[in-house]
Amino acid sequence: ILSMPYAMLSSILPSDKMGYYMGVFNFFIVIPQIVAAGILGFMLKSFFGNVSIYALIIGGISLFLAGLLCLIVEDKEE
Repeated sequence: ILSMPYAMLSSILPSDKMGYYMGVFNFFIVIPQIVAAGILGFMLKSFFGNVSIYALIIGGISLFLAGLLCLIVEDKEE
């Protein structure tokens, strides 16, 4: 599952710039993880009364939305 976005991306990228685009794509994966790690504790304490199940619910909703958005990505067949 974790390698699927890279596989989808590699089929449409020009081979001479693959490293550059994969690096930029990796930023879009890593930066939200760093931001979430930095603010999720604050959000849990401030908005959800320190009940950690809400973090799991937010993650599940985000995963569902990401799955729906993947349906609109076109993958070229070679």
